[in-house]
Amino acid sequence: MQVDIQNQKNILRKDILKRRSQLRDKEKEVKNRKIFDILINLIQIKNARKICIYVSKPDEADTFCAIEHLISMDKAVYVPKSDKKNNKMSFYKINSLKELKIGAFSVLEPSDKNEKYICTGNEDVCIVPALCFDKQGYRLGYGKGYYDRFLNDFNGIKIGICFDEFIREVLPRFNTDIAVDMIISDIKKICCKGGK
Repeated sequence: MQVDIQNQKNILRKDILKRRSQLRDKEKEVKNRKIFDILINLIQIKNARKICIYVSKPDEADTFCAIEHLISMDKAVYVPKSDKKNNKMSFYKINSLKELKIGAFSVLEPSDKNEKYICTGNEDVCIVPALCFDKQGYRLGYGKGYYDRFLNDFNGIKIGICFDEFIREVLPRFNTDIAVDMIISDIKKICCKGGK
């Protein structure tokens, strides 16, 4: 059963990666703007003091504008740094995108000398990437499990962002997969049953 779920995930992962790479830059730009507009106007974002947010890769829903905007709002913004040796991820505070340097998986990362994120309350927000989400809030990631391990101990609000065509009714999932509370796409906001 576990092997079957893993195979389903791997097949879907290849398909989504291929389809996502075929999106045109102009199309992505429009979609990213719409996601940004919905995201920054969420009451959960306005109320949060601490926000954990991924640093996007070229094919992912863009977070660079959101990071800059959140910093300008005087939010405490934390971005992830992966520890490949221990298969885990921690978030560190940044005050500017200029602080980031290429790290694990060729992703821009903060210095681990910066202030480390410690969850201080259920109003904290984590903005979560995925190849795709289902409507219950479960995600298909890159298969390393970094986010599921981090989110297992995260008590705040989990918000997934994703292009709308990559939202499915139901995804194959393990019992250890963690659902987000809400998904923001370029078309809609979905409050999820799988999360809080």
